[in-house]
Amino acid sequence: MKSHFLKLQFILLVSLLMCACTDDNEEGKKVTDYSEYTLTVASVKLPGVLTSSGNNIFANVYAVKKDNSNEWEAHGDIAKFEYEEGYEYLIRISKTSYLDYSMGDPAWTEYELLEVISKEHKDSENLPPHFIPNWYFEKHCSYINPEFAYAIDADKKEDIENDLKTDGTYKFGGLRYYITISNVNKWFLLDDDMHTVGHGILIRKSKESMEFPETYKLLPPESKIAGYGEFVFVNDDTEDPIMQYDVFISANSRMYQTMGVWLYKDLTAYYQSKYPEANVKAVAIRYTTKIGS
Repeated sequence: MKSHFLKLQFILLVSLLMCACTDDNEEGKKVTDYSEYTLTVASVKLPGVLTSSGNNIFANVYAVKKDNSNEWEAHGDIAKFEYEEGYEYLIRISKTSYLDYSMGDPAWTEYELLEVISKEHKDSENLPPHFIPNWYFEKHCSYINPEFAYAIDADKKEDIENDLKTDGTYKFGGLRYYITISNVNKWFLLDDDMHTVGHGILIRKSKESMEFPETYKLLPPESKIAGYGEFVFVNDDTEDPIMQYDVFISANSRMYQTMGVWLYKDLTAYYQSKYPEANVKAVAIRYTTKIGS
């Protein structure tokens, strides 16, 4: 009898717990936290990585300083905020956290503009070059391998070959070029400690194969090609070209994905001028890209 009574108690307790959980799940969206604070918003957006629902999203993000902080940090979307680049803002926003077990991602946070306190036309100072963590460069960005391949057709091939191998500019001065070729087209030049030495915009252009010089046939890509283009590296501010390469796109890559892209440069005219007695007919170099380094 006692055993039967204990079983009934246990069943009742489990039922109550299940009902309580069900009730929570059926409540729908509810607010779990709410706060208000002020932000200084920089006059330009910067490339950065935001993490949402376990996904890392690369985008141009707000650079903000909270209340009296002196450090800029990345911030995502702010509802009702009509941002205009070139102006530094002081705004008041709300931060609301929600919970809804009927959603695929049950917990999330939303930010909304409450008031624009000030809007000043100025260049924000002491901004970082970006908000991209080192691990994102190494795992998700395309790294241009400085160990380039080359092809030479000339009488004095050895002179040109030695020049290619000893001129540090062909290996980017020992620095590391990373490019992002997704929704934000940027290039970054980093040192061995992953400190940013330079950065700018990557301009992508479409090309046809007949626009490429014949010299590239001496150094064909290593797989079937699906498309052709041009990458132009320019500065953020002046848009002065830093580098330009013709691009072959592998048939195994979609659009300009991080794998299967080869960067080509025709150096024939340069070496014809540098070594006029060498009877230079063709010189080309080729870089490969890969995720990370």
